[in-house]
Amino acid sequence: MGSMDESSYTPWPEPHPNQTRVMLLGTYHMSNPEQDTVNVEADDVLTAERQRELRELADRLEQWEPHRVAVEMPYDRQDEVDTEYEEYRTGERQYDQEGRNEVVQVGYRQADRLGHEFVAAIDERPPDPEDDPFDDRDVDATRKRDVPLPDVGAMRREVDERLSESTIPEYHAWMNTEDELRANHDLMFDAGVRADPDDQFGSPVALAFWYDRNLRLVHHCWRTMAEDDDRILLVAGAGHVRVLRHLFDETPMFCPVSPRPYLPSAP
Repeated sequence: MGSMDESSYTPWPEPHPNQTRVMLLGTYHMSNPEQDTVNVEADDVLTAERQRELRELADRLEQWEPHRVAVEMPYDRQDEVDTEYEEYRTGERQYDQEGRNEVVQVGYRQADRLGHEFVAAIDERPPDPEDDPFDDRDVDATRKRDVPLPDVGAMRREVDERLSESTIPEYHAWMNTEDELRANHDLMFDAGVRADPDDQFGSPVALAFWYDRNLRLVHHCWRTMAEDDDRILLVAGAGHVRVLRHLFDETPMFCPVSPRPYLPSAP
């Protein structure tokens, strides 16, 4: 069992007896699906150097000895995950030849390294709201307070530069710092609370949808775990980490923990 103190990185809580610890590894979408507010221009993770770095990441996370690996894949596609993961486990598929995404390269690889027979698919998107009452309201979207907010353009440039200049373990260390986790939420909550119609999250309804989705991730994490699972590694986009940390902390049977003690110092 890993002996490092995950709670040393505040504001992560201290685990209590009998709680299942959930390590929240915020990652990036390695296949460039362009689904986020700030998207990473990811290079090819199948190159020899990136594969070496991914093996190093697996070496580091293996020290924590997770009993379960959960990934950001739809829960109702568990059969597909089972089939695909088994193909990687048996060598029918090779990590350095296909699967340019974090589910395969981080999630499957880690579970395979640990000898797990199962990878849990835990994502579930709630139904889209039929209407948004804020669309019909006279909403004052002015900021009213001069508070510092991240510049989206600068964030995009920085994430690309960081990735190009860092190893994959170093990049994950940086992504999971409190400043980076906070920046994404600042943008979402600024637009959502003000109900800015020009923003992707420009409504309280959009924020409620986001929390609903993440609550479902917590539910499926519970549903798929075994009674003796003391440590779960959850691999998800870094934008999920702050809300998942809050939700797991509010759920009495879980305790969220940081991956940073097992990663290199953030560059």
